[in-house]
Amino acid sequence: MTDKGKILAFPDTAAIDSEAAAWVARFDAGEVSARDQAEFQAWLNRSALHRQAIAEYGSLWSEFDALRVLVEKDAAGQPPAAGTAPRSGVLLKKAAPWLGACAAALVLAAGGAVLLHPQPQQELEQVASIASPPPAKAFYETPVGGHKTVTLADGTTVTLNTNSLLAVNFKDDCRDVHLIRGEAYFEVVHDKARPFTVYANNFAVRDIGTAFDVHLAKAGQVEVGVTRGSVEVAPVHHAAGPAPVKQPDVVVAGQRIVLGPKIEPPQPVSSAVMGRKLAWRQGELIYTGQPLGEVLDDVSRYADIKIELADPALKDLPVGGAFRTDQIGAIFAALENNFGIRAQWIDSRHVRFTASDEKQTASRE
Repeated sequence: MTDKGKILAFPDTAAIDSEAAAWVARFDAGEVSARDQAEFQAWLNRSALHRQAIAEYGSLWSEFDALRVLVEKDAAGQPPAAGTAPRSGVLLKKAAPWLGACAAALVLAAGGAVLLHPQPQQELEQVASIASPPPAKAFYETPVGGHKTVTLADGTTVTLNTNSLLAVNFKDDCRDVHLIRGEAYFEVVHDKARPFTVYANNFAVRDIGTAFDVHLAKAGQVEVGVTRGSVEVAPVHHAAGPAPVKQPDVVVAGQRIVLGPKIEPPQPVSSAVMGRKLAWRQGELIYTGQPLGEVLDDVSRYADIKIELADPALKDLPVGGAFRTDQIGAIFAALENNFGIRAQWIDSRHVRFTASDEKQTASRE
């Protein structure tokens, strides 16, 4: 098994994207040698990430070329003069060595489309997800794998993470929002006369001139992180009779708090850790040595599939790297190609990870 003291890093996807663009540009620039083609094929075989990148750039380049052909037509919409070879035909001939590879990569990407673009849920499930919602004047929702930013009526900016649902109800004397599902980052326009309060599960998070993140986790816990200003957090009292006397906890910038059956005091968080946790706002997932079990729990939020770790020894394996939130399938491929982990697909929505004895043996030799 891999040494637990060593962080296993995912491939650098930005570098792979740059290399893919360079390969496409090289083939478009002119004829390539047999050696170039062999090197390209070896590069393509390195991982599913490489094949996906070349598919994306190859498709984009083809679209640009089609636009150039349209521009070459004369003002009357006529094709180029007789005897002039269309540039698209020349490119198709030059691109022959990699067009097949792009096609194969696109097929692979389509085969894993369920990971990146899950099928819409049944209407009944959608209704159930917002059953008995709180009174609201507006709802905002993101699908699995999506995120978006909205500006509320008071100028407050809200960025919703994957699979999130927010209900907004502004009144003359208050601004109440309910995080029904998922995670949201708030940049609040402060108004002392109309407090801004986020309700999540059985807790209230009240703004005191703030930018903060609220995550309603699967276990029912509410995680709050503050990047600017401060917030007050307290349980919401539902039962009849007097509420228990308790001063709300104050969470200031650079702190996080987890609200659940037992509420621990706010904990300081470094700017680097806070930035990593909020990288989803830029469509990224960043890991710097987190246990594989924790990483896969996080990744599962962006794919409508069940992820299972069959080998308990893999749970604590530290991994690191950066991915786009639309590259969930690539994360699975990287686990197989780089970390000696085997992905066994039970069906299109259920994957089980096990240790690959063959790869482990090879890595020790």
